[in-house]
Amino acid sequence: MGKLKNGILGGVSGKVGTVICYDLNGQEIIRSNGKNNNPPTIKQLNNYQQMKVINEFFTGMAQLLKTGFDPEARGTTKNYQNLAVEYNKPNALKGYFPDVEIDYPKIIISAGNLSPAFNPTVEMVAEGLKFNWDVQHNIPWENSDRVMLLAYAPNSKEMSFNKSGAQRIEGCDILKVIPSMRNEPLEVYISFVSDDRLRASNSQYLGMVV
Repeated sequence: MGKLKNGILGGVSGKVGTVICYDLNGQEIIRSNGKNNNPPTIKQLNNYQQMKVINEFFTGMAQLLKTGFDPEARGTTKNYQNLAVEYNKPNALKGYFPDVEIDYPKIIISAGNLSPAFNPTVEMVAEGLKFNWDVQHNIPWENSDRVMLLAYAPNSKEMSFNKSGAQRIEGCDILKVIPSMRNEPLEVYISFVSDDRLRASNSQYLGMVV
């Protein structure tokens, strides 16, 4: 049952017939709630599996994705999760139903107009994964940006990340990984977010560490 918000001249909230009305970030949204009794098409099955694969990959990354995509979501009707899926689903998947899988080099964990890491590298050291990047002293206003790091193990689906690491001006940081992750290939990513969390850079894929 739908309800009139703020009287007869206000918006509608709830279900009315075959549509659902609700407020999203200050905007009135109306969507259909009709049932479709037809069996799903191959195209629909592919879409369902794409959503399943991308959401399973993002499981456990909520805080990382929130930091990386919140700046782009500000002022829109979307949230960080919406944008993470919107950026990655069309671009970072390969194959077709029933064989959809992640295309790791194309995954992004943040989006924005901050400068990316310059000449980033990564290597396994005793403490974990050591990331290095060149410091650009000609952009001092970005030197306080914080590095974001992700290491993902496709075989075990374990991960390690830091959503607010060293400052850009430090030129390096170490991401600790659990012992079991050291024994399998790791897909690795780097990004930056401003200290006030209002801006982010497009993330970069650094390859597989084996």
